[in-house]
Amino acid sequence: MELIGSAEAHAAANPQGVWERLVDGRRWHEWSPASDWMVVEGPLEPGAFVTIKRKRGRQTAFRVETADAPHRFALLLSFGPAAKLRIAWTLEPEGSGTLIRQTIETGGRLRRWLTDPQARRGAVAWSDDPARLAEVAAAGVGTSVD
Repeated sequence: MELIGSAEAHAAANPQGVWERLVDGRRWHEWSPASDWMVVEGPLEPGAFVTIKRKRGRQTAFRVETADAPHRFALLLSFGPAAKLRIAWTLEPEGSGTLIRQTIETGGRLRRWLTDPQARRGAVAWSDDPARLAEVAAAGVGTSVD
């Protein structure tokens, strides 16, 4: 996989507080303005499907690659062996808060045509999402999880 983009932010909230906001798909629009919502189909575990609805876009089904609460959440969009797109969030304790790292990666022999354009647009459009997630998590408002 090739790294297309990354962004980081520090949250005053602890990793569990950030995790709860990260996986609360009904409220994704609060920290990811390019998103309408995210829904986990079934238990939040590797192999489960996650559907994300981006504004001005179609809903897209990703597979959960990693759901290691409260450390790492990784989603994979796969076009068979031809191309893959991974969006991942890593939450690391940092002082009394959390370092949020968001990465976007692509792989596969046809990635330049199938996933790279979307990944590059996403790297720009979603670059402020970790900072907004940090703010929302620190506010501690509505930390319920589906």
